Amino acid sequence: MSATWHVDASVLESYAAGRSTQVGGASVEAHLMECRECSSVLRELMPTEPLDRAWRAIRAHVEEPRAGVVERLLAALGLSSDSARLLAAVPAFRGAWLLGVFTVLVFASAAAVFADDTGLTLFLVIAPLIPVAGVAASFGGDADPAHELVTVTPYSSVRLLLLRTAGVLMTSAPITMLLGLALPGPAWLAVAWLTPAAAGIALTLAVSPHVDTTATAAVFGVVWSCAVLSAYHLGDPVEVVEPLMQLVLAAVALAALAVVVLRSPSLDLLGRNQ
Repeated sequence: MSATWHVDASVLESYAAGRSTQVGGASVEAHLMECRECSSVLRELMPTEPLDRAWRAIRAHVEEPRAGVVERLLAALGLSSDSARLLAAVPAFRGAWLLGVFTVLVFASAAAVFADDTGLTLFLVIAPLIPVAGVAASFGGDADPAHELVTVTPYSSVRLLLLRTAGVLMTSAPITMLLGLALPGPAWLAVAWLTPAAAGIALTLAVSPHVDTTATAAVFGVVWSCAVLSAYHLGDPVEVVEPLMQLVLAAVALAALAVVVLRSPSLDLLGRNQ
């Protein structure tokens, strides 16, 4: 039912300009809910610039969110804005991941220093599996906060694969190598874990279009852990990263990488079959 009276023009002007008292403003608002004529007059009196400015700010926030610290750093290093945004969305750049990696590696390194072979075994088990787990999470559906973005991105699958894998290595490799320098024994042990890590990453990516990345990484983790523990029980855990094993693991990594390259069209399914 329409109202039988109307708000005075001067009162509406004061309300539109924000000069109404609390009681007067509440009265006008109650009337406007029932009176279409006064509502129409008010629309003509309301300034449009503040509303337009607010909508522009909302659209800018939703459509062009402010770049985070990691994204700005990557852009400063020369990456394009779209590549920096995709790379910054990798789970390995999240604070929880970085803190977890650092904590686990510090514990493993300390154990290697104070517990001799037992601690070294723990480090050799953990170090190669961290980047493998990071890659699995980067293409693991629900584990990836940017999964929908990955699914619809117009990038080639190989470029996307390289970007996100590089993101994982950028966060895990430097920390692991620095802490690895504290290990007892030869200095090359600080980088010896890189070859099994490369093999695990390559294998995970090679089968990812057809098998869940988390399952693949888990299987590799079990196999690698069993190998390290077997070497430990036989007397020397370092045997799993001795030169001969390095060659074997490098061959596995290269073979899996060749599969990734040769079957690159099937990588269009990467992250989409989760």
